[in-house]
Amino acid sequence: MITLLALSLSTLSAQAETQAASPVETTSPSPVKTWGEARLIGSAYPNVAVDAEGTTIGQGPVVDSRLRAGLEWSPGEWTVGGEIDLLNGQLFGDTWDIPGTEDARRRDELGATADGLAQLRQAYVDGRIGIVGLKAGLVTSDWGLGLLANDGSHDPVFGRTDFGDRVLRLQAMTRPFKGDAAPLLLVLAGDRVVDDIFAQWSPTGGGQAAWQGIASAIWTGEQTVGVYTVYRHQTEEDRERTTNVGIADVYADAPVALGSWSLRLAGEAVVIGGNTDITQSITSRDGLKMLTGGATVLASLTPADGRGSALLRAGWTSGDSNPDDGVLHEFSASRDFDVGMVLFDELQGAIDANTYAMLQDPANSGGAPEGADGIVTEGALHRAAFVQPVISAQPLDYLGIKAGLTLTWATAPPSQAYYTFRNGGIPTNQLDQPTSGYALGTELDWALTLGEVGLKALGTEVTPTLLIQGGHLLASQNLGGGTVSLVTATARMRW
Repeated sequence: MITLLALSLSTLSAQAETQAASPVETTSPSPVKTWGEARLIGSAYPNVAVDAEGTTIGQGPVVDSRLRAGLEWSPGEWTVGGEIDLLNGQLFGDTWDIPGTEDARRRDELGATADGLAQLRQAYVDGRIGIVGLKAGLVTSDWGLGLLANDGSHDPVFGRTDFGDRVLRLQAMTRPFKGDAAPLLLVLAGDRVVDDIFAQWSPTGGGQAAWQGIASAIWTGEQTVGVYTVYRHQTEEDRERTTNVGIADVYADAPVALGSWSLRLAGEAVVIGGNTDITQSITSRDGLKMLTGGATVLASLTPADGRGSALLRAGWTSGDSNPDDGVLHEFSASRDFDVGMVLFDELQGAIDANTYAMLQDPANSGGAPEGADGIVTEGALHRAAFVQPVISAQPLDYLGIKAGLTLTWATAPPSQAYYTFRNGGIPTNQLDQPTSGYALGTELDWALTLGEVGLKALGTEVTPTLLIQGGHLLASQNLGGGTVSLVTATARMRW
């Protein structure tokens, strides 16, 4: 249930060379590094029913925007950096018809400044004292394949990223052995969570109070292997309900040479255990024990010229087949760990938001049960498993083509909370129909990329791109059946 933050492997590996080893000469012509992205996304959303009362997603075409800019200044051995998002929201078009304001993508409103003009993503300082690398400030967090923690800065196979886990962090790391023979990196860190799937906090007040302690070890040789342990304590906004959990996560990534082809094999597995009284069951009024987990693997095959690839992804997140046994088993992946375009991001995300609205409606209940807001997972992969084969081709430098299938199953009987409760606990879907088996559906996704060729301008690398994507879900009867489609066009410029 609780998505815990972890450490960015790529960031740590890069920092380890400069912060935890001997000084490295630099040939950089400038101590200032900048990056950023300006994007506009036009979307034609599906309009399907999300309950038996006739509520539909009801969102017509819409255009949303985001401007992201980052800067690092490294005058010596210490670096000061920051990153900010501006004009993030739906510029014009139609909002969805689902009641409530729980949706973190704010599909219920128009305006690119609804959360204020800017959102600070990072503001940090890092450097070293002796053999110890130090980092402090507001940072984004990413680990492994992004199943558990995701900074929202990596392009998904299909779809879009909108979030990114953020923490206030104090971190120390070191390499205990010199040289490349034993490239081991040890890390200790403490976090105050700012934003992830189950905690949002503002220094000006409000939100959950979530704290984390992290101990991690990473082997950064030709093959990368990482393991970390985390303890997290979270208090809800009422400052009474709490969660205490421990986490163990293992990540491995290995390249394999196959003649003129290259093969990448990678995987991540996580287990979370502890207890919570954020939510309750009929038989456990004082809270629940937690034992949840998830795993994901990938294999990608790429020719020497890099003009194509074959990718196979698979993943599993635990579900809760018996919600009344006093143990919570449901695991939710990071919101930016995208699986396809339609089933989770759009359809399941809309169903979950509407379910919470139904539980909040006085006409349906005397009040939503404690922990009901956890139903709104922003389209994250949860209580489901998937297999996703994808092929891509790059016939021209400025033209990329990609297509894939996503086959999905539930890991607990498919159900919608309100109708299932009203039906005496017998699994019932969002249309108040009984469910059978575990099938969720099959999704066909495709993407056409135009551009993405760097242009030298004003001394920096500017990359304009037009990305057209489509997703078509053949929903199982457990989700009401039928075809649900989404088409998007993204114009972006990166530097």
